[in-house]
Amino acid sequence: MRTKNELYQEAMRTVAARRQVARARAEDARAEAEAAIPALRHAEEEVRVRGIRCALAGAAGKDRTEAAAALADAKQKLTALLAQSGRPADALEPRFVCPKCQDTGSVNGRTCECVHKVMQQLRRKEIEALSSLSIASFDTMELRYYPNRADEKVGGAIRPYMADLLADLRSYAEEFDHHSESLMLFGNAGLGKTHAALAIAGIVLEKGYDVIYVSSPDFFSKLEGLHFGADPAGEEETLMQTAAGADLLILDDLGSEFNSAFLISSLYSLLNNRLGAKLPTIVTTNITDGALLEKLYTEKISSRLSAFVPCLFAGDDIRTQKAAE
Repeated sequence: MRTKNELYQEAMRTVAARRQVARARAEDARAEAEAAIPALRHAEEEVRVRGIRCALAGAAGKDRTEAAAALADAKQKLTALLAQSGRPADALEPRFVCPKCQDTGSVNGRTCECVHKVMQQLRRKEIEALSSLSIASFDTMELRYYPNRADEKVGGAIRPYMADLLADLRSYAEEFDHHSESLMLFGNAGLGKTHAALAIAGIVLEKGYDVIYVSSPDFFSKLEGLHFGADPAGEEETLMQTAAGADLLILDDLGSEFNSAFLISSLYSLLNNRLGAKLPTIVTTNITDGALLEKLYTEKISSRLSAFVPCLFAGDDIRTQKAAE
């Protein structure tokens, strides 16, 4: 899990590499064109010289009319030479991925939107490496796997209930902002909770927000290993700060981790910090009994989770159904 600053630095390196590639390709194109068009180098030099004279005239406060006309004429001759060889007027110019910042990563002293886009792509790859985000979307959640039978817990037939729930979760993702509520997706195993959480993540990432996904057992196990082992770089604190400060945190599979005093303390701190900062969190869990939840995680944590909007997933194990097909 990388911090926002680490993502930013990597994104800037990516953008800088793009600029180097664009400039190198432009130099190759220029060398090829000059070899094919004998008069091209002279025409380019004329443009350069006329450009300098025009700039000097302007800097000296002189009338630039004559110098500007000479520059325009030199550029026209260069364009004509390129056109005669079947090349466009900008054939010698670098083709930057982002024309707005020309792959510098900055526009008018501010970070270009292309850098933020690269950061989103990097975060998405990170989540994909930890989960099944690459195949998770609401469009791939087939309602046919949810039975049409009635269930008193949902107050009617399961399939239409799940159709409404998934539609609500999609709307949540599409309307996501820093004021969005926290959600608890709970229900028995194999009902699509993680899939839905990752579908939300995909949409929220596209909206430009930073999303952190962690598997509860893996995350807290790593924290505990760092806490009681060697951690010279302070990775434990960095991981907690990154998770606590994300625009959206997805804490997957709560309840499957090894319970310990350290886990309780860390989980409480994480939830408390995010609730205090009013940052949305999505928790998925197979625990459907509130009393068991409180027994496992103490009343203080149960109280924090009670502030989450409950989203009950109902039906039969979808993975079992798919395996039988």
